[in-house]
Amino acid sequence: MRRRPPGRPASILRAAALLGLAVPAGLAAQRPALLDGAPPPTTLLYQNFPNPFPAAGQDSTCIWFDLAETGSVELEILDLRGGPVRRFIPGRDFGEVLSGGRYGRGVPGGPPCDPRLMWDGRADDGRVVPAGVYLYKLTAGGVIQFRRIVFRGRNR
Repeated sequence: MRRRPPGRPASILRAAALLGLAVPAGLAAQRPALLDGAPPPTTLLYQNFPNPFPAAGQDSTCIWFDLAETGSVELEILDLRGGPVRRFIPGRDFGEVLSGGRYGRGVPGGPPCDPRLMWDGRADDGRVVPAGVYLYKLTAGGVIQFRRIVFRGRNR
């Protein structure tokens, strides 16, 4: 079995996510399993999918990230002024310290996304936010990464 060089995309799915392209559900379900179960070589925040959302019958968008090492992590959605909208980590489903690994992926044979890391356009208080562009921010291991989410709104 060939091993991929460190830092190279493992699949077309990962490449599509990095480019911000929507990933069809059928393709997402076919992503390969980890070869050796080792933590990823780098900490990386992937582009959410679908983006923009809601799209193609999906009311939520999926957020994936990789952690190279165990440490303190924050993952949150922000408005364009930097104001907090929704905090995932730390939060009700995750503590502040996470182990190195890949987060956001669904279980094999199931949906492509972990439901704990799906955003449905709601703020922490449960209200639906206005349609628009939002940012999501990952802070981990001394690295801060941002990506852009386009939320089309609920009344489409």
